Amino acid sequence: MPLAARTVLITGASRGLGLEMVKQLLKLPSSPEVLLAACRDPGSATDLQAVARSYPQLKIIKLDVENDEDIRAAFQETQTAVGDRGLNLLINNAGIFTNKQDGGGVSQQTRDRLQKHFNVNVTSPLIVIQTFLPLLQQAAARDQSQGLSCNRAGIVNISSAMGSQTITFAHGAGTALDYKCSKSALTMASILLARELKDSGILVAALHPGWVKTDMGGQGADLTLEESIQGCLNVIGSIGQENSGKLINYKGEVLPY
Repeated sequence: MPLAARTVLITGASRGLGLEMVKQLLKLPSSPEVLLAACRDPGSATDLQAVARSYPQLKIIKLDVENDEDIRAAFQETQTAVGDRGLNLLINNAGIFTNKQDGGGVSQQTRDRLQKHFNVNVTSPLIVIQTFLPLLQQAAARDQSQGLSCNRAGIVNISSAMGSQTITFAHGAGTALDYKCSKSALTMASILLARELKDSGILVAALHPGWVKTDMGGQGADLTLEESIQGCLNVIGSIGQENSGKLINYKGEVLPY
């Protein structure tokens, strides 16, 4: 099934994966009627602003996911923008992977470094979901004849295969303790949320976009932004109840957790 969510919110949308999601969503045959692109500083998001000038359905909103006041204000803006349609799809894309160059072993960790990764990569997506849940429930209730899908009401958390215990140990584990542990926790949160929200008609999945040529992934990565996001959007459009609560990659493969 092609992705045809009528109202969509993406966090971390000013660059990288988030910006490419915005661009490709707007070019879909059934593009969203309302697309909310959230970022920390809309004033400096020049590439996102350039896209918005050509697409009136794209609304840029301020959202620093570590700031609860920002989250509440973004909810109010979103509620106004979507009206009684509710929110069909929330993509929690904002995330961090800092200090990659030092390996991220235990000797490199600090309390602040670890807490920063967990705050941005785990706590913040959960608080965003908690805040926006009424709009997702509103969208789910509009068509109760549908099964679980992101066209009805879905939450997609951008996670990573690096957070999979099975995959990490199969490849020798390595380091990056801060990032890997936070993404493992985000995947676990997705599993638990899928079970909790199933009866509300809301699908929840963790999505691994692949190793992508971005500021985070580096230029030695396997995939271009265009390749990754094309695959991600195809997957988001096609997943249903059987994939809710799973870690899925951009090819649609269910990954071990």
